[in-house]
Amino acid sequence: MYRLCLLGCVVLLSACREKAPEEGALRVTVEYGSYKPACVRVEVQDTQGPRGGTDIVQGQFKNDATKQVLVAVLRKPEWDRELGVTVSSFAAVENNRCAGPAVERFPSESPIAIPPREFARFDVKLVAVDQDGDGSPSGVGLTWTGQPDCDESRKDVHPGAVEQCSDTVDYDCDTLKACEDRDCAEKTCTGGDKCTTNKRCIGVGTAAECGGGVPLVCDQSPNACAPRLSCESSTGMCVPGSSQVGLPCDNGNACMLGKTCDANLNCVGTPKKCDQPTSTACQESLGTCEPTSGQCSYLPKPTSTTCEDGDLCTTDERCNGMGQCVSTPTTCTPPPCFRLQQACSPSTGCQFEVDPTQLNMPCGNTSNGSPGVCLPDGACRPFPFPTHNFTPDAIQPTDIRELITTGNVTLDSDTLQWDVPTSVVNPELIRFLPTPQAAGYPDAVVIPVRTLNLGGDLRILGTRPVILAVYGDATLTHSIFVNGRADITNNVEPGAGGNQACATSQGKNGTFNGKQGGGGGGAGGVTAGAAGGRGFDANATQGDAGASRGPELAPLVGGCAGGNGAGLGAAEGGLGGAGGGAVQLTVARTLTVSKILSASGRGGLGGKAVATNEAGGGGGGGSGGKILLEAFQVSLTPTARITANGGSGGQGAGAKDGTFNPGNPGANGSENSSTVAVGGSGGSTLGGNGGSGGAGPSNPSGGSQGTEVILIGGGGGGGGGGGGASGFIHLRSVRNCTQDPNAVISPSSIGGCPTP
Repeated sequence: MYRLCLLGCVVLLSACREKAPEEGALRVTVEYGSYKPACVRVEVQDTQGPRGGTDIVQGQFKNDATKQVLVAVLRKPEWDRELGVTVSSFAAVENNRCAGPAVERFPSESPIAIPPREFARFDVKLVAVDQDGDGSPSGVGLTWTGQPDCDESRKDVHPGAVEQCSDTVDYDCDTLKACEDRDCAEKTCTGGDKCTTNKRCIGVGTAAECGGGVPLVCDQSPNACAPRLSCESSTGMCVPGSSQVGLPCDNGNACMLGKTCDANLNCVGTPKKCDQPTSTACQESLGTCEPTSGQCSYLPKPTSTTCEDGDLCTTDERCNGMGQCVSTPTTCTPPPCFRLQQACSPSTGCQFEVDPTQLNMPCGNTSNGSPGVCLPDGACRPFPFPTHNFTPDAIQPTDIRELITTGNVTLDSDTLQWDVPTSVVNPELIRFLPTPQAAGYPDAVVIPVRTLNLGGDLRILGTRPVILAVYGDATLTHSIFVNGRADITNNVEPGAGGNQACATSQGKNGTFNGKQGGGGGGAGGVTAGAAGGRGFDANATQGDAGASRGPELAPLVGGCAGGNGAGLGAAEGGLGGAGGGAVQLTVARTLTVSKILSASGRGGLGGKAVATNEAGGGGGGGSGGKILLEAFQVSLTPTARITANGGSGGQGAGAKDGTFNPGNPGANGSENSSTVAVGGSGGSTLGGNGGSGGAGPSNPSGGSQGTEVILIGGGGGGGGGGGGASGFIHLRSVRNCTQDPNAVISPSSIGGCPTP
C-alpha cells in the first residue's frame, strides 16, 4: 500500500507538509456528525487502477472538537495527474483495520486534477447519525447492509444489546420484544404484573407470552363493609380500595332489602314487605317473610272461593283450599276454513290458522246466508276469487235456486221466457237478476243457482248478456249457444247481448252505383274485421271493416254485426251477419266442460239481382262474441269446444244481359272447431266472393270485387262481403286450468288462464 499521511498526525508528522510537494497532493476532509465512525478508509485510483489507500481508526481522530478527519494524499510521479478518490466509513475495527460492511461510501463524482506543488481538495460530510451515543448508526442514504439502530432516543437500545424479558421494549433491534425474542425463551418475566410470581416466557416468536405463575391473593376482612384489598400490579402490594359506604352488601338476612354499608361499617337496609301473594284470589293479602330464604308465605283462602287464574284456556275457576286456583281445560274447536295453530296458549287462548286443505271447500253459509266456500285468507265467501260483472254479496240466499232442464231449450234474455217451459224443472222458481253495466252497455242478467244440470242444449237469445253464477260445482254435458243465427224468415239474429254498443266496431254498409252494390264490411272483435269488395262499377264502393274491440273482462258484451251489402229495389244487398252473444259462467268450485260453448258470429247473406242487370253486394260477416269462464278450477275435457269465431261475408249477386243470379250466403263462424268460415261463393258468375271469417290464429279476409262480361246490354256483379273478426274467450282459474290437448279454444283465450 502506498503511503498516505494524516494532516496533523504526530506519528507521521515528518511526512506531512503544509506546503505541497513537487508532484502535488490531495487534501481530504471527512466531517462526521453525531455518529463517530469506528474507522475511515481513503482510497485512490487512476486510469491504471487502484493506487492504494489507508484506514484511520477512531483512536487516531485528532479533531474531536471540529468532528473532522484530515488526510493528505501525496501524488507519486508514476501516477496520473488526475486521481479518483473514495471515502468510506465503518462501524467495526479488526486488527487496527476497518472491518465489516461500509456504513457509507462517497466516491468522487469525477477524477480530481492534482496540480504540481499545490493541494487539491476533496471534502466529504458523513450523514449517519447516533443521537443516543450508543455507537450504532442509523439514517437515510446509508450503503450499510448492517442492522441500524432502531431507537436513537435510548442508549440502551441498539443492535447487540441484551434483551430485557420483563419489559416491552425491543432492546436488540430485532423487532421482537420481551418474550417474543428467542433469547428470553423459558426465562423468568413479569409481563408488567408483579401480582403474579414465577412467570416465565412461554412459546416462540410473536405468539410467545409471559404466562404461568401464581397469583397473589389478598386476605380480606370478614366484614362485608370493610374496604376490599387488591394487589397493585406495579408494586405487588395489597392495598385497600375505596370506602364501601353506600355500596350494596349482604348480612345474611334475606328479609332485608336495599342493604348498603354505612359509615360504621354496618350492613343496613329496609324490611321486606309480604303483600304480593302469588294468587290474590286464593291467598290472604299479607304474609310473613322467612329470613334465611327471603320467601314470603301466605295463608290460603277457603275452598270453593271463586277465582280468576288468568288462563284463557280454562273455565270454572275456584280455590282448592291450598292457595291455588284450579279450573277445567277448554276445548279449542276451529271455525270453518281454519285449523288449530298450536296448543291453547294461556295468554292468547285458542289460536287458529287458515287450513289450506279447506281451500274452496264448503264452509256453511256466508254473512248474508248464501252458501260459501273457503277463501285463501280463511274467509267464507260465495266464491273463492274476485268475480267479474256482478257482486255475489248483493245476491240474497232466497234468490239462489236450481236450474235443471230435461231437453233442448231456448231462453230469451229480454222477456226472460223459455220457449219450451216443460223442459225446465220449476221454471217459476228461477230468479233473473238484472245487473247494470257501464253506461251505453245493456244490463246483464244474472241467474244465481246452487245446481246447474242441463239435460239438453241451452240457446240464449236477446239483447242482454247472461251470467250463470253457480254456487258449487258445474259440469256441462250439453252445449250452450249464444251465437248468431238466422230466423225462419232468414233475418239474421244475434246471440244474447250481441250487436250492442258496437259504434265503430260494426261493419260499414256498401254503396250502390251503376247497377252494382259494394259488399258490406265485416265486424271487428279481437282484431279489426275485413272490408267488403267493390261492385264492378268503381263507384259501387265497399263497406269498411269494423274496428277491433278491447279485451277487457268488463263489460260483458257480445260481438257486432257485419255491414249490409248495397242494393236498390229488388236488387237487395245481403244483410250483414249478426254478432255472437256474450255469456259468463262463474263457478265457485270446479267447472268441467265436455260440450260446446259457442258465441260465434253469423255469416253475411248473399246479394240479390234482377233482370234489369242490377246486382246487390253481399253482407259482411258478424264478429264472434265473448265467453268468460271463471272458477276455482276450470277443466276442459277432450270433447270441450269453446268458440267465438267470426262469420264470413256473403257473395255479391250477378246480372248480365237479362240473366241474373243471387249470391250465396257466407258460412257462420264454426261452433265446434277452429276452422275458418269460408265466404259465400258459387251462387253467381259475376258477384265477388265473400271474405272468410276470423278463427283460431287466422284473421278475417276481405270480400272480392264484382266482375263483368262484356255483352250486349252490359251487366256486372256486386262486391262480396268482408269477413267478421273472432271474438273473445277468457279462462280464469284459481288453480291451473286443466285442458286436454284435444279440447278446442278458438280463438285462443286472452292471457291464457290466469288467476281471477
